Amino acid sequence: MSKDILIPIDAQKPELADKALKIAISQARESGGELHVMTVVPGFNMPMVAAYFPADAMENALNAVEKKLHQYIDSHVPQDLPSCLHVKNGNPYKQIVKMAKQINASMIVIPSRKHSSVDEALIGSVAGKVVERASCSVLVIRD
Repeated sequence: MSKDILIPIDAQKPELADKALKIAISQARESGGELHVMTVVPGFNMPMVAAYFPADAMENALNAVEKKLHQYIDSHVPQDLPSCLHVKNGNPYKQIVKMAKQINASMIVIPSRKHSSVDEALIGSVAGKVVERASCSVLVIRD
């Protein structure tokens, strides 16, 4: 079984993951595995919407997000810990579950912030959906 740990981070607000990142680092060190940090940029889900953006808009967005997240990782993840960054686009919970399978993660450490009951009813929690669908253990860290 893999010893790798996956931590999804919201690239717009990476500081919200500070607590979860510390735990993910600890888990990766304890298991002797690699820390996989990922973020998901929601895509242009409908071709009609995508038609209003330049052809390279998504690629530019992914590159900008990757640069920002690299800066965060460089300042928060110890250099002696094997780690890598993944930037994906699409549905966040689906991409997180897919990445966990691809890297054969032993655990997903996911930050979760409080949502109003209206938010939960309308859009649901990414963390909740990951817990339901992931094939590995999921540790949800509340802010």
